[in-house]
Amino acid sequence: MAREDIFQVRHRSIPALSEGNADRSIMNKMGAQITVSLPLQLLLSGFCFHMQTGTEDAPITTNGPLDDTKPVIVADCTSAAMMPLLFQVALSAQSTSTLIAAMLEADMDKARYSSGGTVYVPEQMNKAATSASAASGTFYTIESSDIVAAAKTAVPASVELSRVTLSEDAIGDPGVGQLGGLAPVFSIAAQTPVILTNPGSLCGHFGSATADVTGYGALEFAQFPADLAW
Repeated sequence: MAREDIFQVRHRSIPALSEGNADRSIMNKMGAQITVSLPLQLLLSGFCFHMQTGTEDAPITTNGPLDDTKPVIVADCTSAAMMPLLFQVALSAQSTSTLIAAMLEADMDKARYSSGGTVYVPEQMNKAATSASAASGTFYTIESSDIVAAAKTAVPASVELSRVTLSEDAIGDPGVGQLGGLAPVFSIAAQTPVILTNPGSLCGHFGSATADVTGYGALEFAQFPADLAW
């Protein structure tokens, strides 16, 4: 008698089904058929990665006002597909600046890194996913020197996913006020993401209209086979 299995365990071997095709339902390795959010499934599949700039008591110093050529984090997609999950920043201290802002930009047509900055190896966020591959692309932070990025692709191919204005006033100690616990600049839980293919770029911007600010930044993204995106 032929087997008629209706479930199959899949984490990395997710089938790229075309329109109207059928396949067996996916169950987890614990034998349970569950429905999970897309970000959680990407994490379980070993497709999620983390980057950060500034650490512990060593914040970064930003590079002037927001500008397409001055990101604090840049992640260029050179293969597969890339989707942003989170971008957040935190202020350390600044007493002379005004109009402190942050923004996550996705360039749909171009890999943006040009020069400068510090090479960053994105951390695989599922350490149990032993078969998961490393992130594929070009990844830099502003850790040791300013990043120089290529000029952005013209709008609408350069997408400003989310922007926050952190302050329009001088702040001597932001940690004691509302800016001590900032909401994310971008979160897939609140905003619609984009899916980049090769080439494409995520640029995390953080800066001020006058004097540089000091602070921290973090970018999380998913990278997965392009045939799973469509």
